[in-house]
Amino acid sequence: NKKWYNDVEIHKGDVLNKESLRGLFKNVDTAYYLIHSMSNFNDFEKLDIQAANIFTELAYKEKLKRIIYLGGLADNSSKLSSHLQSRQMTGNELRKSKIQIIEFQASVIVGSGSLSFEMIRNLTERIPVMICPRWVYTKTQPISIKNILDYLVTSLSMEFKNNQIFEIGGKDILSYGDMIKQYAIVRGLKRLLLPIPIL
Repeated sequence: NKKWYNDVEIHKGDVLNKESLRGLFKNVDTAYYLIHSMSNFNDFEKLDIQAANIFTELAYKEKLKRIIYLGGLADNSSKLSSHLQSRQMTGNELRKSKIQIIEFQASVIVGSGSLSFEMIRNLTERIPVMICPRWVYTKTQPISIKNILDYLVTSLSMEFKNNQIFEIGGKDILSYGDMIKQYAIVRGLKRLLLPIPIL
């Protein structure tokens, strides 16, 4: 059902170019911030912060009331990957603005289009015997993309006081290796994982 399609106004812009975003927040109360660099460029963390600053600066000038941000779930006491650190830093940067920030922190999102899930699917579908580096045994709390969408959509109509952070990991704690094995079982594939701790 695409009846809603004609009610959607499309605004093309580059979050690193303030001029291209002007007018984006006019007559808008809430914006979703789903922006995150997945590049391997050395300065992607800096670009993430720059994007958050440009977004919130313009949003404040154009009187946006709330930003709903999908960030990353992590144990801050452990050594985080650069990308996960960047998601945490982006949330912190958004909260420096004068706009209300509602942050949902999620781990691996299970569903089509999720980069982590697509990686798990591609590895499992293509490689019968995997020589696994240490990251394959990193613990996560995967969550269904349907649950993520429920949180994002429901929060749009809810009232919150001040800024809020919600950790929305799923109930199961699994490593990437566990998820590869589970995916293989569901697909009826036989897969062997060989841990190589020095990788």
